[in-house]
Amino acid sequence: MTVTPTPSLLNQVTCPHCWHVFAPEESLWISEHPDLLGDAKLGFQHAKRFLPSRFTPQGDAIDEEGQYSTQLACPNCHLRVPRQMYQVPSLFFSIFGAPACGKSYLLTSMSWKLRQSMPKRFAVSMSDVDAETNARIHEFEQMQFMNPDLDTPVALAKTQEQGDMYDTVNMGDHNVSLPRPFMYSLTPLSSHPGYRRNRELSKLVCLYDNAGESFFPGADKTVNPVTRHLAYSRCLFFCFDPTQDTRFRLACEGKSDDPQMRSRTSRLDRETTIRQDTILLEAIQRVRRHAGLRDDELHQRPLVIVVTKWDAWKHLLPDVSTDEPYIPLSGTKYSTLDLDRVGEASDKVGDLMRDICPEIVAAAEGFSTSLTFIPVSASGCSPVQDDQTGALGIRPRDMQPFWVEVPLLLALRNWAPGLVDMTEKDYGQSDGQWLSQKLS
Repeated sequence: MTVTPTPSLLNQVTCPHCWHVFAPEESLWISEHPDLLGDAKLGFQHAKRFLPSRFTPQGDAIDEEGQYSTQLACPNCHLRVPRQMYQVPSLFFSIFGAPACGKSYLLTSMSWKLRQSMPKRFAVSMSDVDAETNARIHEFEQMQFMNPDLDTPVALAKTQEQGDMYDTVNMGDHNVSLPRPFMYSLTPLSSHPGYRRNRELSKLVCLYDNAGESFFPGADKTVNPVTRHLAYSRCLFFCFDPTQDTRFRLACEGKSDDPQMRSRTSRLDRETTIRQDTILLEAIQRVRRHAGLRDDELHQRPLVIVVTKWDAWKHLLPDVSTDEPYIPLSGTKYSTLDLDRVGEASDKVGDLMRDICPEIVAAAEGFSTSLTFIPVSASGCSPVQDDQTGALGIRPRDMQPFWVEVPLLLALRNWAPGLVDMTEKDYGQSDGQWLSQKLS
């Protein structure tokens, strides 16, 4: 017996772990009976996956011990696939960069800021698809934004190449390490102009964050394909860290008090500085290889250069304001992204990088048809030294991130039309008129 997809299901589902595309009826189900342990691909500690022959009246599978099953799994890697992915279109976005460039800080501040600003500014709810999958982000948000100790500096744990952010799957003759994405559901609220058509507008966002070492040349292997999401991503976010570039540090000499801008002979040194152009070029090669692009073919999807730690180098561009880039919509309590201001900032940051690190810009321009430079600060302040450990950290009291949500909002304007690109006119139209115009 097979399951016939209902009209509420998508025709195809893409696994967020191995990116295998399959029809809903090909899904495996996850046994719930406590005696049905041991999966051929995931190991003895995982519940058995099975292709069902019996179903409840509600459409849930029944395992061989008669227990109702409610969770689904990919037929290729056997990892769990949230049921929401069968009903809501998914958007894959990748964040990459050198070790210690600030990816985890960016993701944490981005998530925190968007959870609050999406309902307030765009009438869109942003919620976790799976609290277990997003547990690492929750932990980091708690440390930085909900910490009862406001004055002790905290530092986020470095993303590792192995560990709880990866799953190991037996693919027959070898084990494969697959990344766990952070997943969010974006849904229009009742005050959104397109609320009654929320099925067409809702999106499920998968964000991938890998250790910087995963982008070193030679790290992409059959047994460790943890960065192959790059080829499936609708938008690529490359984090460039000016504090790791000697030329930027020299340009900031005498203009920045940030300890990360000091000479690397200081005892506050972090790990060895990595050439960031090699990280970008390696990522470009992987996208070309796995997306089937020729070496001279431009990628048709956007590349955003996210220039991190803006608070440490903002003195180089004193005419670029760190104020929030939004325009209030007259007659409503909502806003829209100020694209002119974002574009002006992109032009100025791009020109600055062409002067200081032209090889980064040249590599990016030779890869994507759409290139944007976004300055961000995940903390809004400089780190301080912990008196007890001597390590650098951020006091929770000082956390004031700015522009961290802008890269993802730009991506959503491209790939989720009608969700966050409202205008004053949209509120004056009927729901049907608004939707047909936005999706046309």
